Amino acid sequence: MRKLAVILIILPCFLLTGCWDAREINELAFVLSIGLDKTDNGFKVTAQIASPETYSKTPSGTGSSQTKPFWIVTSTGRTIFEAIRNMASKSSRRIFWAHIKVIIISEKLAKGNTLEIFDFFTRNPELRLRTLIAVTPDEAEDIIKIQPEMEKDPAVYLEKVIENKSLTGKSYSTMLKDFIEDYLDTFTGPVVSRLVIEKSGPRPIVKTSGAYVFDGDKLSVPLDEVQTRGLLWIKNKMDGSIMVVNCPEDGNPVTLEIKKAGSSMKSQIESGIPHFIINVKAEANITEQSCVTDFNDRKKLDELSKALEKAIASDIQSTIAVAQDIDIDFPALNSVLHTQHKEEWHDIASDWSKLFRNSQVTVTAKVAIHHVSLAKPLTPIKTK
Repeated sequence: MRKLAVILIILPCFLLTGCWDAREINELAFVLSIGLDKTDNGFKVTAQIASPETYSKTPSGTGSSQTKPFWIVTSTGRTIFEAIRNMASKSSRRIFWAHIKVIIISEKLAKGNTLEIFDFFTRNPELRLRTLIAVTPDEAEDIIKIQPEMEKDPAVYLEKVIENKSLTGKSYSTMLKDFIEDYLDTFTGPVVSRLVIEKSGPRPIVKTSGAYVFDGDKLSVPLDEVQTRGLLWIKNKMDGSIMVVNCPEDGNPVTLEIKKAGSSMKSQIESGIPHFIINVKAEANITEQSCVTDFNDRKKLDELSKALEKAIASDIQSTIAVAQDIDIDFPALNSVLHTQHKEEWHDIASDWSKLFRNSQVTVTAKVAIHHVSLAKPLTPIKTK
């Protein structure tokens, strides 16, 4: 009986294969951000790879405080995969993609056929679909190589800059999964972040400015900051942003912080032409005013609310106007029509491009301004 027990214990051990495909951390090169540029013969890939010192609990003791926490490597190839594999000739570790934060694509490359780009990234099982995507009019390599002032890791810096869209209301952010979803939608145009290099200071920095619209797998047009803000209103992404409007009395600027915002859309079809009504509700606080108007006066506060409502409607109309002009439904009006008129949608879907250009869009905005001031504004001193 004892022999049988020993056999039953030992026998399963021969069936265990162990971690035959395990990848040790000290054998991997963790890519944190990647830049893609066009070359005459294919692609140039620039990767920011984390230095082992950044995740090692036991520093090597070779002056790690002076060592950069990242390594920039560039390679080329006829395809993206070939360019990445060519990095193996420069790296002692296997390239690992699971921690990538940002994918930067140059405008020059994005204007061509980008199908190969997203085909590679969607096939890569290591890549997270929550990775951010951005396009730049500069070289993507130059964006990746910029060393930030306040972050040790350029990838973290780029990630935070893109995600700070909610503070300014003038830029956009898109994850890989959202881009792919819109890309696969026959009727909706994908929108991505727009990054530019600002060289006015002592050192170049990266800033967000507007967005880019794709037409299928090719870059179409950039959106300016006003058009991008209109899209944020439509997409319910304006919480925490600011708006600057003119004071109703003297035209001086008044800054309002959007504390809460939401939009809804209704659609109807009249004589075969779609009509959309976009309703926006927002709550705001006055954070700064350069006019002497006392907004504790309810009548004057209502005038300011109407000025903000008009500005919101103008932003959204500018976005709709450019969408209809380029004939790309990046605001995704088609999905609203599809949801609210399923039977009619199947009859008109094939003509959506033409119908979208002729669609009528009405915008209504209702704003409530709560926090005004505890004291009356100062009256300017009159001079003789």
